[in-house]
Amino acid sequence: MLKRSIAAVCLLCAPVAVNIPTASAATSAVDGVTVAWTDANHTAVKITWNSPLADTVTLKRTDASDFPLGKTAAGAPDYLVVPVEKFGVSLDAAAKSHVVVTDSTGAEARSVDFDRFARTGMVSTVSIGAGNVVRGTTVVTPFTDSTPGDPLDVTAPQRYAPHIITTDVRAYCSHQPFATGNSPSFAVPVQVRPGVLQVKLSNEWPLDVVQEDAHHVRLETAAVKTTAPTSTGYAQPFTLAGQVFQNHMAYTPWNSTCFPEYTATRGRIVVVQARKDARYAWVAVGSTRTDAGDKFSYQVTNPGTREYRVVVPNRVTPARGTQDARAELGTATLPRTVAATTRVLSARFLTPTVTYGQASAAYLAVSPAGSQRALLQSRSATGTWSGVVYKTLAAGKGSVAVTWKKRGVTAFRWYVPASTTSTGLAVRATISPSFNLTVR
Repeated sequence: MLKRSIAAVCLLCAPVAVNIPTASAATSAVDGVTVAWTDANHTAVKITWNSPLADTVTLKRTDASDFPLGKTAAGAPDYLVVPVEKFGVSLDAAAKSHVVVTDSTGAEARSVDFDRFARTGMVSTVSIGAGNVVRGTTVVTPFTDSTPGDPLDVTAPQRYAPHIITTDVRAYCSHQPFATGNSPSFAVPVQVRPGVLQVKLSNEWPLDVVQEDAHHVRLETAAVKTTAPTSTGYAQPFTLAGQVFQNHMAYTPWNSTCFPEYTATRGRIVVVQARKDARYAWVAVGSTRTDAGDKFSYQVTNPGTREYRVVVPNRVTPARGTQDARAELGTATLPRTVAATTRVLSARFLTPTVTYGQASAAYLAVSPAGSQRALLQSRSATGTWSGVVYKTLAAGKGSVAVTWKKRGVTAFRWYVPASTTSTGLAVRATISPSFNLTVR
């Protein structure tokens, strides 16, 4: 009886399995992950979910490694506001991304897929207008949206933001932005220094995080060095020569270094222009091209005193394949005067030796063939020149009889005054070489 009672009591001592629920096991579910823009300017993304535990938020990307976006403590509000810069952008239109929220038990939930694709394109139909205004149109590269209708998509039109990158005195890159708009066409004034004109393309992802631009328009400048005589004989050829120095900017965006350097002119057109003086418009005399050494020369027949300059016109090379478009800004040299001087074609005595009392004709022929009033001069024993007789030329020619009453050899010369051509250009005065008359 006693043994039986003890055995019955020991039955109560056997272990019994009891299920006591823990708080974590009962509330470990995480769900409802959403993403949305926080404001109209898309400066940040708000991520929301449902979870009572501590959570870790991670960006998953098919085109890059996972990226941690943040953490929240247990009992804290179930959302994060993440600056847009942390998401970055992708150049792969097929890439997809989503956000994963993982709680402290390892349970996780994810958002729907969205894209981070930054549009790319090419600047085409480039032109250079008055005032060095560069115009162009940006053509967006066709693509297929990998996540159509995702929560971060927008219906707003594509945005275009042209800007120019030039170099400062320290060889750092200097950025000059222009107005952002919805038109693919742009017209921006550029300074005459080498640089790069770029157009950023933006849709839902703001311009601040869009690093890729439409293909650049390289802005190149030119400088010209010329040589020419200050004066030549009328109707005589002279050569206007020089060299074109073309500059472009070496651009290394990864370390923000920009510096100008010379580049080949590639057969740049050079136009020679002339005008009477500053009151008159420039007119083209002719043109040539730079050679392999970026040099040029052009021969001009002197029609009278004129101002000359060399003009390197603007030139545009359109984009081809992966090659950027190129806008080569032209330039013009300062005016330089090349004077024309009267040419003496012949100055002599028709009979250089005469007897005392005999007349001889002093002859003169000049170019331009005008009606100049020339003065015959003689030289004294002391070397002084003095006037003898005037002669008005006819068609640039004339002679006058001289009866010289001094025995021996006497030197003569003609002074021909300045004149004006039929086209109104000035021709400078000249003095002929001396010639002798011998009187026996």
